[in-house]
Amino acid sequence: MDDLLSKTQSLIADRWEGYLNEVRGFLRMPSISPTGEGIEETARFLRDFLHERFGCEATLLRYGGNPIVYGHMDNGSDRTLVLYNMYDVLTVEPLSEWVSPPFGAEIVGDRIINRGALNTKAPLMCMLLGVEVLRDASGKLPVNLIFVLEGEEETGSRSMVSLIEDKGDELRKAQSGYFMMPTEGTKGKPQIMLGKKGIIYAELKINVSQYDAHGSYVQLHHNPLEIASNLVASLKDKDGNIVADWLYDDVVTPEPDDLKYLPELMEAFDLNEVITSYGIKRTRKTGRDAYIEVFYKPAINVDGVIGGYTGEGTKTITPAEVKLKMDFRLVPNMTPEGTLNRFMRHLEEKGFKELVDIKLYHNYDWSKTPPDAHIARAANQAFVDMGMKSYTMTLAQGSAPEYLFTKRLGIPIVTAAPGYGGRIHAPNEFIEVDAVRKMIEYMTPLITNWAKLVK
Repeated sequence: MDDLLSKTQSLIADRWEGYLNEVRGFLRMPSISPTGEGIEETARFLRDFLHERFGCEATLLRYGGNPIVYGHMDNGSDRTLVLYNMYDVLTVEPLSEWVSPPFGAEIVGDRIINRGALNTKAPLMCMLLGVEVLRDASGKLPVNLIFVLEGEEETGSRSMVSLIEDKGDELRKAQSGYFMMPTEGTKGKPQIMLGKKGIIYAELKINVSQYDAHGSYVQLHHNPLEIASNLVASLKDKDGNIVADWLYDDVVTPEPDDLKYLPELMEAFDLNEVITSYGIKRTRKTGRDAYIEVFYKPAINVDGVIGGYTGEGTKTITPAEVKLKMDFRLVPNMTPEGTLNRFMRHLEEKGFKELVDIKLYHNYDWSKTPPDAHIARAANQAFVDMGMKSYTMTLAQGSAPEYLFTKRLGIPIVTAAPGYGGRIHAPNEFIEVDAVRKMIEYMTPLITNWAKLVK
């Protein structure tokens, strides 16, 4: 491994300016899944990249949504690894808060500022460049690769469900999956993410009249903003604690393995960094309780409220309609179906059912990979080979459609990579320049170690 890793490092050094420019060039391509801006162009770019750089079969698979870039690189091995990632990003508002253009990929200090810098367009390109470096350093890759690069992760990964049905037989031939994303944090202690929470994203519409009414008639009828406020209050108290006990009916976390690795999580993942990065002014939990709540408990979140008068000056009205955008985060052993059914019963019992229409945007299940899975062990050894110690995170606070691999296909998958970035979904999302080098290098020990472990 030492010789191969040295060759990898030398190649990266020789190609550094070109590789850094490739990553920045890719970041400059908008690929906003909620609006569709740049999606088609980015998907075609990735398809052509796979074909031209790897000579592999690559195509755009369409299942009614944004295309999935699907490629198969057959290297004559009996071992196959799925490389999953996402090329879509969210919108950039509020634009005024960015210190540089959100698709300018400008280097500010030691950071690349761009939407998708961390989540996860820069990691995607680094993953591909890392495969190229390993191939060139070793002469031949020791495994077959299947590339699954989706463009709807930020909007629910609907097409991924169809992909699993369409390409399931081929994908089941793989022994593991891997999702590149930097997990190092400011402490320099990278985590191996074994699991992700599930999610439900819904819009609740509350309509009380055909038109906005004069505010002086508020005693005559309902105000939808007040209904929305009361609805949220029936789910959470003034301190943000969930009071809807039904949400916990199927919850089994933290499980024994969660508690076993909790000290590692607390040592490696700095919640104070999150507080500082987002400028959070008031926290609800501290210490061990905060880690238990954030990583192992379900959550209810109000993402946005649409309605009422928000213009300049005054306008006395009772709004005709208000919309709430909400998400629920699911942990073992919750299900999207069970949670939705309980939520509907809650609305009925609390008297909201006749007042609320629900539009479901997307939902999917949680996922967990065993700590002793080959890909988890390979990810750990890869960090060791790079002179780093890794830490285990059994369940991440965020969501990704990894259940499709672990539950539908029976393939373990992990998320891990060296490097640091921050401000996901916020202005001034960034990744450190040195993380680009680290991620490209990481692919060599990751794939090589995994190939040795899988018999």
